Order: sequence, then structure tokens, then C-alpha cells
Amino acid sequence: MPLTNTAISKAKPTNKDYKMTDGGGLYLLIKTTGSKVWKYDWRMKPNRRGTYTLGNYPEISLLEAREQHLQARKLVAQGTNPTEVKSQRILKAQADERFSHFAKNWIAKQNMAKTTEKDLVQRVEKNLYPDLDKKPVGSFTTQELLKVLTRISDRGARETAKRMAGVLRRVYSELLIMGLIDYNPAQGLAELLPKPNHRQKSNFSHITDPEELKLLIRQIHNPSNRQSPVTTCALKLMPLLFLRPKNIRFMKWKDIDFDQATLTIPASEMKAGKELKVPLARQAIEILQEVGVITGKQPYVFVTSHGHGKPISENTTTAALRRLINPATQKPYGTGYMTSHGFRHTASTLLNEMGYPADAIELQLAHISQDRVRATYNKAQLMEKRVKMMQEWADYLDNLRCPQPA
Repeated sequence: MPLTNTAISKAKPTNKDYKMTDGGGLYLLIKTTGSKVWKYDWRMKPNRRGTYTLGNYPEISLLEAREQHLQARKLVAQGTNPTEVKSQRILKAQADERFSHFAKNWIAKQNMAKTTEKDLVQRVEKNLYPDLDKKPVGSFTTQELLKVLTRISDRGARETAKRMAGVLRRVYSELLIMGLIDYNPAQGLAELLPKPNHRQKSNFSHITDPEELKLLIRQIHNPSNRQSPVTTCALKLMPLLFLRPKNIRFMKWKDIDFDQATLTIPASEMKAGKELKVPLARQAIEILQEVGVITGKQPYVFVTSHGHGKPISENTTTAALRRLINPATQKPYGTGYMTSHGFRHTASTLLNEMGYPADAIELQLAHISQDRVRATYNKAQLMEKRVKMMQEWADYLDNLRCPQPA
């Protein structure tokens, strides 16, 4: 006997699943959990059979289930598996989604510190979404993706372009695994990016020549009248501490211990998820005291000039570095001279050349965690060496800027 709406609504779960048949292989499965699922058991010659799930009741009504059942029976009569057709239809609908839908899902699954995730979200929203949300995610070719990255690289943000190439590769890799695309158009994009212009400096991101570093430090300490004193203090502190730019930007007063001369960056703020204690040289303390007069009542050390207590953006310091004047041309250095992240490379290179312990340098850069330090040093010894190294590094920078008489 065919099913009725009344019989379906009155059906109650029991201690095991049971079926309520409607005819032609269509039935409603009443599960022990109380859910009711429409299913169709089909058969095809020779000896092919399967079960096609139409959906749940009451989302799918009796009338809708019969309509879907009729369409599925027509497919079976033609020798086509209705489940495969449904899967293809779902995949096509997913493939019509925009890139941002899948990128957000991918980011949500990554195990990142909150600040790292926030920084990545901002970069992806700015650099990828505007172009890649213009059409379905599966319709982009490798050449089209390369054009997007090339535009990023051409504006002087080659490192950002390389990072975005990595994001594209990993998001599209998931799409490939899900069966939404037949190949990964983002595979190998980083290698296809234009090489730096070798007629200029071979490495745009940082300086390793002490003479060039001397000019940079002098200009940082001699800012234009239009530059915010907060920005100037941030620039002065960056080469002293060589932290990641976000750790400068989001530095909080509560994390600074002036008595112990240390900055403690919480694990939640670190890329590796490990707390980092940073020894503060005398010069770093003086700079923090200087900016404290301006922002000491705010949570963040370096806040925007227009108020609201918001931390400065990464572009604030990078743009300030680009505006520095080249003594040889008397014009701004512009894009490609030095980035706010470049101070880390500069310090790493020069400190290694100056003979400081590699473990102390790497730990200060937060490249290795406390529990991975080689057995050569214990924590206390490393901290002592880092305190000494950070003060001597600050003195070295001071001496570059203002050489002491012999």
C-alpha cells in the first residue's frame, strides 16, 4: 500500500531501523535516532544494484520524494547510476563557488597563532579575493593565476607574491582531492614568478653591508618633521630587536618589564606558539620610555596617529623606509630598498659574521624553541648569552651611527 502523510507523521522509532515502503523500490527508513530518510533500492542488468539516498523527511516531502524517485528510475532504465549523477551535480555546484569560500575553509583548518591567522586573512583578502572571486574557482588557468601573482610582485611585494602562491597551491590541492578540479593550476607558481631585476640590488629585502646599514640607521634617527614620532620610535626599535613586524606592531605595554629589561611575547602571539622572552638593551629601554610618553596609556605601544588605540599597520613602517633619502641621489629609495621584515635577515647575517652563537641567534629570531636547543647550552646560559648579545648588538648599531673616537 502506498504511503500517506498521516502514516509518515505517526511513524515512531523503535529499537532497530525499519522501512515504510511506497512501491517501486522507494521507501522511508525510520532510524532508531528518530530521523526519517528517503531511499530507493534500484537494480540494473546484469546483476547491478544499489541504494540511492534522496534526502531526509520532512525536508523532502512525500510528493517531492516521489518526483525524485521517478527521475531516478528513468536514469536506471537508461543504465545510469542515479547516485553518480547526484554526486556530479553536487560537485558542479561546488565548483561554481568562488575562491574565497574554499580559502576561508582552508584557513579555518590551519593551526596558527591568532595574530598569524589575522595577518594571513588580511593578505589573502587584499591580494587574492578581488581577482579570484570574479568567476568560479575551478575555471582559472595557471596563466591567469600567474598574472594575479605577477601584479603583486610588480608592485614590489615579491615575498607576498610567493606566500600567496603557496596559499593558492594548497587551496587548489584540496579542490583536487575533493574531485572539484582535474588538475592543480597553482602547482609550481612560485617558480614561475619573475626573477628580481639584477640591475638593481640582488636582494631587495634587507641590507648586509655595514656601510649601507650605517646610512640607514642614521636616516632613521633623523626623520622628517612630517613623520609621526610613534613611527620613528618603531623604526628605531626594529633593528635593535629584529622581531617579526607583527610582534612590533602588536607589542603591548603589559608585556614589558622595565625592571628586568625584558619583553615577554605570549605564545598566542608567536608563529611557533611558544612564549619568547626578549632581552632589552639600554637603547631599547630608552626608545620605549620615549614612546611611552605618547602612548603609555594605550594597550599597544605603537598606535596610529589618528587615535582609537589601534596598532600601526605593517605598511606604516615599510612605507617610512621607502621614503628615506638616498644620499647619492637625494631622492627616496622607494620600493625594494628595505622592508620592515628585512631587519631580521640583516641581524641574522651580521651577528653570525660577528661570531655570536648560532643557537642564541636562532632562539632570538624564534626559529627554534627552548626544547629544541642543542645540549651545548641550557636555558640560563642561552639567556645570559642573549642578554650580552643584544646589548653588544645595540652598541654596534650606535657605533655605526656615531663612531666613537679611537
